[in-house]
Amino acid sequence: MNSPIAGWTQLAAEPLVLMREYSFGPGTANAVAVRLDDGTLLVISPPAGLSTRELDDLARVGEVSALLANNGAHYLGLASFCARFPKAVAYATDAARERIAQKTKQSVPLQPLSQLLPRLPSKVEIIAADGCKVGDVLVRIQSERGPLLYVGDFFANIPKLPWNPLFRLMFKLTKSAPGFRVFGIFFKFFSSDRAALRDFLIRQLQVSSPAIMIPAHGDPVARPDLGPTMISMLQSAIRTT
Repeated sequence: MNSPIAGWTQLAAEPLVLMREYSFGPGTANAVAVRLDDGTLLVISPPAGLSTRELDDLARVGEVSALLANNGAHYLGLASFCARFPKAVAYATDAARERIAQKTKQSVPLQPLSQLLPRLPSKVEIIAADGCKVGDVLVRIQSERGPLLYVGDFFANIPKLPWNPLFRLMFKLTKSAPGFRVFGIFFKFFSSDRAALRDFLIRQLQVSSPAIMIPAHGDPVARPDLGPTMISMLQSAIRTT
C-alpha cells in the first residue's frame, strides 16, 4: 500500500493509519499515526530524532492534534513533537504519567488518558491494560482491512537477537526474540500482575480478533488466525501456577 509520506508505512486508508520505525539508542520502536474525524492526527509513541523536514512532511498529511505515550517508557519524541505542533495535547495513563515524571525532566505536560477518549472517532478505541507497572494501553482501529491492534510491548516481532551481549542474553532467556513472540522481557520486568495482564489480553483478543497486529518493536503481523494464535501464545508463555 503506497504511503502518502516518505519514511512511514501505510497500514490502512480508512481511517488513515501510518507506522514509522525509529531508533532510541539500543534498539528501535514503532510509532503509529491515526487520522481522526477532523482530519488531524493522533500519534502514538511519537518518534524521537525526526528532523524538521520530516516533521513538516508529516504536517502536510495532517496537523498533529494529539500525542499518546502508550506507556511510561515511550515518551522520547514528545518534546520535539510538542515544539513542532504547539496545539497538540499529550496524553498518558496515570501510571505512565507518574513514571515519565520520574524518568525525565522534560516540561511536556501530560493529560490523563480519560480526556483523550471523548476525542476519538468511533473506529478508534484505546483500552488501558490491567496488571502493568508502566501504564500500558491497547489501541484498536477498525479499518477497511479489518481490525488493527497496536499491542505496544505485549508482543514483539523482532527479526534477530540484539548484537549487545547483555541484551542478547536477556532476550534469549525471556524468549522475546527472534520472530513473533510474547514479549517476555515486558512480562518479567514491567508487569505488576502477570496473570491479570495475560487474562486482560486474552479477553480483548476474544472481543475482536485482529487482522493485523502492530507491535511496538518489530514488523506488523497479518494472518487469518492471528487472534487465536496470540491467545495460544499467551496461554503457553505466561503460566502463573
